[in-house]
Amino acid sequence: MHFVHILSYTWENGGASKVVFDLAKFQVENGDKATIITMDMPGHKRYKDIEGVQFLSIEPHFFTSFLPLFSFELWRILKKNKQGFDVIHLHGLWNFTLLAAHLLGLYQKSIVTVHGCAHPYTFIGNRFKRALFSYSFQRSFLKKIKMIHVLHHGELEEVQEYLGSKTANIRIIPNGIDVPEITPNRPEKQNIVLFLSRLHQKKGLDLLLPAFKKVIQQVSDAQLIIAGPDFGMLDFVQDFISTNKLGDSIKYIGTVNGQAKTDLLLSSKVFALPSYSEGFSIAVLEALVYQIPVVVSTETGLSNEIKKSEAGIVIELTEDSVSKAIVDLLKNTQKAEEMAQNGRKLVIERFETFKVCSLFDQEVKKLF
Repeated sequence: MHFVHILSYTWENGGASKVVFDLAKFQVENGDKATIITMDMPGHKRYKDIEGVQFLSIEPHFFTSFLPLFSFELWRILKKNKQGFDVIHLHGLWNFTLLAAHLLGLYQKSIVTVHGCAHPYTFIGNRFKRALFSYSFQRSFLKKIKMIHVLHHGELEEVQEYLGSKTANIRIIPNGIDVPEITPNRPEKQNIVLFLSRLHQKKGLDLLLPAFKKVIQQVSDAQLIIAGPDFGMLDFVQDFISTNKLGDSIKYIGTVNGQAKTDLLLSSKVFALPSYSEGFSIAVLEALVYQIPVVVSTETGLSNEIKKSEAGIVIELTEDSVSKAIVDLLKNTQKAEEMAQNGRKLVIERFETFKVCSLFDQEVKKLF
């Protein structure tokens, strides 16, 4: 089978790029053909290469800023290869790829991975555009396609609420992650709290920073490391640090990858991501597999699993809830260590990459 993934395949696109990397790699290693059609936005860096996978790069257009992934070139590629592409895998909602597949009648070839885009938080702002998408084609398109891929039960409910009804073409398959051999090296006196994600308003930095100000009142040597690309919140972060004179306690280090990222995960004692909206977060999976107890919100796709397995603390979206959880984990070493071990065990048992990709492959090949 020939699988085609369409997205902005960049580091800045976070978890979606990681999902495509894992699936495409699995597909070619198991005898299928995979192509990634990527729109590399200015200033963004292409995600990892994959041996045996063809890459087609399409240029952004003037209208891309109004309609994500808009491209005449993409339209021509899809129209020309309607018969040659067996599975067209689209990523996210509210973008041109779904409209193009709809107009070309590619319902029986299309899979859409929602990536958290049906969460009510995504409806904040630009309601006209979202209403236009919904009522003109998107709801109808999603009901007709071969498969809607969601990452957890909460997202299934969000999609059903968005569609206004239950639909038989939804499949729940989580994200996965590789499980490395690790030797944690966390100095007892180094109380690093890690935020590793895009600096986007939905990630809860407006809660985390004031909450951390309260944390250092109780754990004076605590340090918050903020790592990730800016998606509109860097000015807020820098202004907060400057205004509150917290330059010694809160550091922004930009995007980290490779060994630098591994070292950061191995040296951190707590992972904090109090998101207003979060799918099946790759960043949270990374924290769990590197044995870091996590502090995540109830709006995180993994929150139920984290709570059940006691791999971290699930918080409400308040400053006090965030600060209390972080202080608890920094002060209670035994509790933090038990949660760290539970988190890695959870990933190994349920979310290892090969297991997840195999499940996805099985579900797709039942349909095609």
